[in-house]
Amino acid sequence: MLMVLGVLHAGARHGYELHRILVAHGTVYVDFKKPTLYHLLARLAEQGVVDLKSETGARGPRGERLVYSITARGRALFQQLLRSVLGSYDGNNGGFQVAAGFLAWIPVREAQALLRKRCAGLRARQAAMREAMEQHVSLAQSGAMTEQQATSRFLSADHLLSMMDAELAWMEKTIGYLGHGPRKALVAAMNSRRRAAGE
Repeated sequence: MLMVLGVLHAGARHGYELHRILVAHGTVYVDFKKPTLYHLLARLAEQGVVDLKSETGARGPRGERLVYSITARGRALFQQLLRSVLGSYDGNNGGFQVAAGFLAWIPVREAQALLRKRCAGLRARQAAMREAMEQHVSLAQSGAMTEQQATSRFLSADHLLSMMDAELAWMEKTIGYLGHGPRKALVAAMNSRRRAAGE
């Protein structure tokens, strides 16, 4: 829903165009099928979050298409969802990946504060994960868990911790970039990315 509202926040779109934009944003939205999108749009229209109007001149037997635009209520919902996802950590990286693309829609200081809040939640989750890993090691050492079970759980937890480390590093870097202002932040981020790629 956040992505759909974000795209409509930038301007009115017809359903086919909206679907094309969602799919173009990569593997996160590959499963966003047209029927799912149209069902969501109908529900959002019922809730007064989007408006729709009929536009003539489309190809096909009907010769018209529906154009969707966001309402004031929809803009408020978009801002609420965006802030909620940016400021919390629930393990749902798909939602965060979408929200990260809309950081520029929030004032810089607030965006930085939301990312700091998410960092704190992520660090708390990391601490709990590390504690669970220690318990697995103790269980393995005591013989209460097989070596295979302990290794499997360790590798799974270690992978998740590595992903959390990467997300924390990105958020801390982004907090710094945002402090430079939008244009300088973009230049700094691109220069950092080029250095990392060895260009």
